[in-house]
Amino acid sequence: MSYRVPTSNQHLTLQPGEEILWQGQPVQGFKFYPIDLAPLVFGILWLYFLLTKVLFVENGQQIPTVLHLIMVGLFLCYGGYLLIGRFLFSRALRRHTTYMLTNRRSLIHMHWRKRDYQHSYDLARLKSVTLDRMPNGQQSIIFDNTPAFSQYLFFGLNSGFTLFFEGIPNAEALYQQILALQARLQS
Repeated sequence: MSYRVPTSNQHLTLQPGEEILWQGQPVQGFKFYPIDLAPLVFGILWLYFLLTKVLFVENGQQIPTVLHLIMVGLFLCYGGYLLIGRFLFSRALRRHTTYMLTNRRSLIHMHWRKRDYQHSYDLARLKSVTLDRMPNGQQSIIFDNTPAFSQYLFFGLNSGFTLFFEGIPNAEALYQQILALQARLQS
């Protein structure tokens, strides 16, 4: 199942006089960024110690109890999520995320598990808007300098909880359009 940019826009809550100027989606697929090294290394160490200290026990140890096996399963799931699950979860969320720019706000709309989530950023009240150029050639537009680091480490990049348009095509032109809108709204 693939998710397309909605054309009816019935799910949106637009203000009176507000109109959509642009809409798009984040870049699709699996994405690996340098910041992914921290949870990846932690997940590898987590699983290494789980496998060497718990599953491969020394001779003479007692047989593991049911509670022990449940705890090992939970630890194994968490380590697996850090290694692989974050990338799968992030990919699925990006597939169900739509970015929109109106004449007053930037919107991040996410359709996840038959529910709609909408994050709105008023352009007149934003303190900063920056264009982030990544080494791989992709560009993102960041709407606030508030770090989303703790959410990122668990959920993955732009999992619907971050403050930017990630990896959009022709970001330079959209960035200039946002700056012009912001200047007009603040004057």
